[in-house]
Amino acid sequence: EKCRKAVGHLGCTLTRESTQGPYYWNSTVRQDITEGKPGIPFRLTIRVLDTNTCEPLQNALVDIWQCDAVGLYSHFIALSQGIIEGRVDNETFLRGLSLTNADGVAQFETIYPGWYRGRATHIHVKVHSSSKENIIMVSNSSGVYSGGHVSHTGQLYFNDRFTDRVARERPYSTHKIARTRNVEDEIYMIDNDAKTQLDVKFFRANDFRRGLTATVTLGVDPTAETKEYGQQYDDSDGGEE
Repeated sequence: EKCRKAVGHLGCTLTRESTQGPYYWNSTVRQDITEGKPGIPFRLTIRVLDTNTCEPLQNALVDIWQCDAVGLYSHFIALSQGIIEGRVDNETFLRGLSLTNADGVAQFETIYPGWYRGRATHIHVKVHSSSKENIIMVSNSSGVYSGGHVSHTGQLYFNDRFTDRVARERPYSTHKIARTRNVEDEIYMIDNDAKTQLDVKFFRANDFRRGLTATVTLGVDPTAETKEYGQQYDDSDGGEE
């Protein structure tokens, strides 16, 4: 009964993991990750639950990254344009981390993501959690974190019909790459029972200018390490271990 109250219809279950993908790079702790990138304002709320206790997981770091409205990832702009041997860059737009509060909630101000060849519209997510031996520490002055381990790696998806509407709005409408729909995306088809398709809502009915919002719940075992590559990440040196 306690579990059912804690997570509602999802139950106290572990959220399925997904591939990390090629565009991960550590960012800093910040809620607004837009950096002035054009697009439809999008407030994403992620609630993290500890599947061992069915309670909200406090002081976990939720880590997201996504492409911009025309399919480009910061730090990998060349690669996300198909330039395989291109150099990495120092851009940091549309990636960042946020600490969960006492209710297990982390929130981000971003934009509705665009798309690129071969993938459905999505946002990547990791959850970093602490152990007694390796506690997450955050510098308030720089937003840099250290410690902890990755307990979940996943992806969040969008309803294709809603993205069809977004695609008619600028700057998405300037993007000429044909969009891959969910059922055409092999990764989505593996993940589609993970309950991570977002239910996007308008702040004001049918008014894209006012922005959009969505909330998702992730069930995470904070004592476990992600099965995706089994890697730990530490932002103290600005990259992957």
